[in-house]
Amino acid sequence: MRIEDEITKEFLHNILASMEGGLFTIDTEARITSFNRAAETITGFKKEEVLHKKCYTVLRSNLCKGKCRLKRTLETGESIFNSDAIIRNKAGKEIHVNVTTSALRSGDNEIIGALEIFRDLTERKQLWDQWRAERDKAQQYLSVARVIIVALDLKGRVTLINKMGCEVLGFDEDEIIGNNWFDHYVPEEAREQVRNLFGKLTAGEVRVPEYYENPIAVKDGQERIIAWHNTILTDKAGHIIGTLSSGEDVTERKRTEADLIRSEKLASVGQLAAGVAHEVNNPLAGILVYIKLLLKKYEQGKLHTEETKKQLQRIEKETERCSRIIKNLLDFSRQTEVTLRPVDINKVIEATLSIIGHQIGLENIRIEQRLCTALPLVLVDFDQIQQALMNIMLNATQAMPSGGELTITTSVAKGVRIGSAFGDALRIDISDTGVGIPRENLGKLFTPFFTTKEKGKGVGLGLSVVHGIIERHRGKIEIRSDLGTGTTFSIYLGIANHEEDQVARRG
Repeated sequence: MRIEDEITKEFLHNILASMEGGLFTIDTEARITSFNRAAETITGFKKEEVLHKKCYTVLRSNLCKGKCRLKRTLETGESIFNSDAIIRNKAGKEIHVNVTTSALRSGDNEIIGALEIFRDLTERKQLWDQWRAERDKAQQYLSVARVIIVALDLKGRVTLINKMGCEVLGFDEDEIIGNNWFDHYVPEEAREQVRNLFGKLTAGEVRVPEYYENPIAVKDGQERIIAWHNTILTDKAGHIIGTLSSGEDVTERKRTEADLIRSEKLASVGQLAAGVAHEVNNPLAGILVYIKLLLKKYEQGKLHTEETKKQLQRIEKETERCSRIIKNLLDFSRQTEVTLRPVDINKVIEATLSIIGHQIGLENIRIEQRLCTALPLVLVDFDQIQQALMNIMLNATQAMPSGGELTITTSVAKGVRIGSAFGDALRIDISDTGVGIPRENLGKLFTPFFTTKEKGKGVGLGLSVVHGIIERHRGKIEIRSDLGTGTTFSIYLGIANHEEDQVARRG
């Protein structure tokens, strides 16, 4: 043999030996003609044990019968890349490998054998099995969770939804995955606002509203109200790739709360009836007196006088007063849809006092208003906040049976924590100089049906309703009280200065 051939042979041997992947070659009779060190490590066979043996007697692959890649390559010359197979090592253990097969050709392009490179996938398979086990475990957690879990990609398509989500929507998982969430599961009247908010969230233009409520459309055509908690999904580089949300179906709770609010409102109307009747009775008595005077002047032919004009103006004024009192009471008692809009809280207080102010005054209670004139707007339902304020004021009145002072203060509070949010808030303080509340009862005041009133004076729903209303407006309420000195209720409401808050609090 020529020296050049020996050098070439040694060079090729060194290359094969240094390769990380297992490598062997066969001749046209499927006999092994070379076997590198990596192949020895993977299979457990030494080169001397396998040379000149049929490859299928050594490797015992699951593809040796019928789908043998080496046989196919020997027959066609075709290369086969990145195929998966299972071989058995010397001890008989199955090993998962990735295989690439190529033909070996002579100088005149004749097929003289085949070369196969294979990589041990055992570690990769273990990682894959571990990932799959963790995935299955996570899927089980998602399946038993009694909240809706849904993930959306940047185009709003559903990439994940759990069992509870399917149950609420009324569809199977394979009917939901890949669908655009907004086109299929958000009612048309809410679709544009929710989609716009999603677009701004995924573009990083606005902060994530941790909590919001919006309706969804389910299979039977009905709508359900869902309270969502949200987070942004990012890749390893920190780029936003979608959203993940957990949602609780609060439809029935909202209906129950609405019924409770209506019943408490009716109770409040009944409680106000006597005071309003008294307030309306006074101007009506005056109107009756002036009418009798005018009738007498009519009989005397003395209607066209300055005194008659003043009497008619007084009748007009008192009639308007009656109309205003009745209108305010009707506005309060009327059942309306919940509508969140930017509101001047001072106007809510003024509207509330226009209904109950006279009644409070009859109880020998002086009302002092300390209303800040430069308040920001708050995003609330006017009617519900009015009801909450009225309930607190009426409770304060009952706490001052011998008279006293009711003080209503509005201001801006800096650095207030409401839930997980932290920032400025509008503050309303309603203070009385009444009997106060025992310390052991302070934690029970918002519990339904808890009351310290005498039997027949109330069922204990007023403050529970107040608490529910403030919570639905993403606010908070605090109480400070000293026996014999009085009580202060402090309400904090988020300031309506974020567009996403306005969308988040719909419904």
